[in-house]
Amino acid sequence: MASLRFHDPGWHGDLKTPVVDGKYMDPKSGEIKAIEDDVTEDGHPGYYGGPPAVDIIVKSIHEDTIGCTYRAARPFPMEALLSAIMKIVKEKQLELDSVMATSYAIRVNLASKLTEDEFRKIGGRMMNAIYDEKE
Repeated sequence: MASLRFHDPGWHGDLKTPVVDGKYMDPKSGEIKAIEDDVTEDGHPGYYGGPPAVDIIVKSIHEDTIGCTYRAARPFPMEALLSAIMKIVKEKQLELDSVMATSYAIRVNLASKLTEDEFRKIGGRMMNAIYDEKE
């Protein structure tokens, strides 16, 4: 699926401004800053894949894992991402509450009884399954 991948600029998580060549303009000061200086409290970079990347959110509505959410942005066409996600739903025989997909967003609400650890593993697989797809 590497041939389907497209360039997606990074976006600063807090300032909602593009990151280009590892730098962004701070709209408050007008200063150009390096993104590596911005790291979240848990050690993650302060930016994410922005438009035109597809924003994916997988949530659980089951009472045991109602607070579980997994989110990522991926630089692939929505159709390819949704196909890879649905293969995991079929493989794991997951119960779906709802699925919504637009050109730049996918929302999957799971109703299956899962532990938090199972949800994390399945959510991670859903976000990254596109990288395992063969052309």
